[in-house]
Amino acid sequence: MVRARIGYMGIPFSNSAAVAKEFADRMHIPDPEYVPLMTAEGTMRALCDGSIDYGVLAVENRIAGKVAETEDALKLRDVEFLDWTWLPIHHCVFVRHEGDEIKRIVSHIQALLQSTRTLTRLYPFAVFAECEDTAYAAEMLAKGELPEGSAALCRRDAGEHYGLFLANENVEDQKENMTRFAFVKLRN
Repeated sequence: MVRARIGYMGIPFSNSAAVAKEFADRMHIPDPEYVPLMTAEGTMRALCDGSIDYGVLAVENRIAGKVAETEDALKLRDVEFLDWTWLPIHHCVFVRHEGDEIKRIVSHIQALLQSTRTLTRLYPFAVFAECEDTAYAAEMLAKGELPEGSAALCRRDAGEHYGLFLANENVEDQKENMTRFAFVKLRN
């Protein structure tokens, strides 16, 4: 039996990875192979070249609005939307070691936009730096690939997976923060 391949934006422990599993359950896809593709464009390209069967894309957020990266990627090819879901999104600030000074907060642009007011209040002198994915920010921080004074803004399970120290939890600007995800395949 050939396993269905589900590609998603981000890497393991990202919001898209969590939603990919939810979609597989809802669509009754047994034992799929999950393929991390970091970006919406990467997910669409993998759909187009046949290296995945389905894709998971973040479409819009209640605070930050439409996901521009996904809108641009959808221009690559016509897709069929098979399912939609809203996922509650909660962001945490992680540092490498307890007590680390936070001068820079690294995350996906959408996560930064969803938490700007709270982060500015908590860390008024920190600068924001974009990267491809929230979980990737945690991975880079854990590996020492970010400058001294950096923190990652990500899901709690991502920071914990990488052995980081939780500095602040639930820093999204609105507690009802949610992102809408789409489960897609190429249109026949």
